[in-house]
Amino acid sequence: MFSFLFALFLVVSAENPVCQSRFDNEENLYRSVALHSDDISVRRNYLKKYGHCITQEGINIIEERNIVIVEELDCENPLEGIEFFFRNKKLCSRSVTFYPSKKVFKVKKRASAATIPENWRHIETAETTLFYDSTAKFEEMSDATGQILTKSEEGIFTNHLGKVIHPEFIYSKGNWEKVFPLRELFYLKINKDNTFEVKIITENQLPYEQKELFELLGIKAENTEPPFFAPSSCKIKGKSLKGIRIPKTEYITDRESDYGTYKISLYYPELQKKEAVTAKTENYELQILFSDGLLEANLTIFTKKLNPEDSVKIRATINREIPAFFIEKN
Repeated sequence: MFSFLFALFLVVSAENPVCQSRFDNEENLYRSVALHSDDISVRRNYLKKYGHCITQEGINIIEERNIVIVEELDCENPLEGIEFFFRNKKLCSRSVTFYPSKKVFKVKKRASAATIPENWRHIETAETTLFYDSTAKFEEMSDATGQILTKSEEGIFTNHLGKVIHPEFIYSKGNWEKVFPLRELFYLKINKDNTFEVKIITENQLPYEQKELFELLGIKAENTEPPFFAPSSCKIKGKSLKGIRIPKTEYITDRESDYGTYKISLYYPELQKKEAVTAKTENYELQILFSDGLLEANLTIFTKKLNPEDSVKIRATINREIPAFFIEKN
């Protein structure tokens, strides 16, 4: 009987006129939220007044007086909340986040459903949900923070300062879409006229001295041009390549995020066609395609951090299928 009365109380509370509007009679609270939206004391004060209105598990989004209010009731991972209580003998928590004047924002993806205003929409990656006002105007190639990004032909995103950015979502051609930015690339092409091109995109520091760079890559050639450097990338051109080391993937535990795309593309006659190698899980997708004179390996990581077990499987496949060196055969 207690559980029934408690549930009935929650339903009645949600229908309480106090819960229909948050700021109509709370001017001081509204000003506090507008001026100090990230202040934990403001968020606690809001929950003290309106916590009883948050009765459905999941995310509830309200937009009032140009402030987006994201309320959440979580009984699966309650320790991330602000206000704690027991519901049917189960620990739950309530939390609230404010986004003044925001028309797009990201939150951590939850298993529970979201309740959003009629004009709002959402899209998801494996771990993140983007909410946006479908009636709002957004700048072309803007990310969720509002900065305008530029995308290179390889798939690198940079901001107005030339800094490499790894967005999860981009506004493009009238729609928000999820993207998997290029993070690493090794490209080698040997042309019929015996000229060659090497392109490297990496988050690791490359030496700027030609001798050190060539030693790192194991490059041996009759003739080379000075390397060309750009943000997180390097291009090398030359003629009569004798040998080069093809880098392998490494699992970097201290990197903030692995999310994105990693590629190895090789173009030279010695490569032979064989059956493609593919692997897909909820965390990543790996595809290695072979044809005569061509090898293309594409790894897309869907999660923020790849777990060590998946990393071992990926590296084992790449080490088995991709040659460690190119060496000219006399």
